[in-house]
Amino acid sequence: MNAGATRNVALIFGYVPNQTAAIIAAAFYFCFGTVLTFHIVRLKNLWALALPIGTLGSGLGFITRYILAEPAYQTSKTTMIIEEVLTLCFPAGFLAFNYIVYGRLVLYCVGARHSLIRPQWVSTFFIMSDISTFVIQASLGAAFVVQPEHHDLGEKIVEVGVVLQTISFGIFSAMLLLTYASVRRERSTNGTETWWRAYQAVAFSSTFIVIRSIYRMISSIDGSSSVIATTEIYLYLLDVLPLMIAIGVYIPFWPGSYTTGEDSILHISIPEQHKLSSVDAGSRELLASNEA
Repeated sequence: MNAGATRNVALIFGYVPNQTAAIIAAAFYFCFGTVLTFHIVRLKNLWALALPIGTLGSGLGFITRYILAEPAYQTSKTTMIIEEVLTLCFPAGFLAFNYIVYGRLVLYCVGARHSLIRPQWVSTFFIMSDISTFVIQASLGAAFVVQPEHHDLGEKIVEVGVVLQTISFGIFSAMLLLTYASVRRERSTNGTETWWRAYQAVAFSSTFIVIRSIYRMISSIDGSSSVIATTEIYLYLLDVLPLMIAIGVYIPFWPGSYTTGEDSILHISIPEQHKLSSVDAGSRELLASNEA
């Protein structure tokens, strides 16, 4: 295999992708996506479609990565563009799902007084933020393939996108912690309510998304020629594996089963000083109208 045959692959990855690892990752994503889709169909949770869409799309991304490792496709710009778009953009569905679960948790179970911003705005704000940053990453990744001479400039722009996306999810994670602290400070729950499982699941999931985000930020800042960017095992250990854990937690602990309003503390009368936010919590009707 001569250097010219792998020039474009090396430009993007710094290596030729391992086909065994790619097909295993794709298989896991497809299996997870199938089970998650079953949950949605079983409970008619159409609000949760972002998760299986992101999962199945990521699986297709690794199928494309497998194809990209074939000698005949290692210089295919079209294949590389498809791989970049699928693997960079579809994980946005995982983040979007966490935003949606948090919003429903606040709206249906704990009350808007425990959220710094209106919960019905959480999904819109953070999803739009992530879409913007993921589009930057994917479009510039594709541009690397089409115009490799602009690689350095594009890499800097991608770096900005990755950093902004990490900051965005970091803010969301801080909101999760503040909501937890606010609920505990209020002392209106004994910790055994059904909806706590949804909170614990989204908090657990978000922890691994943060790990993945930090890896991507370090990889981006260090540059495409760095050891962490050009060693494929880091991709699987610090990107793929954390994401699989982040979505895998929802297989046994499906949030739709826990955010039905059972054991809700929505309407408990609380002194103003114990509220995280003064936002009105009359929200079930608003959520229903948004989903209609």
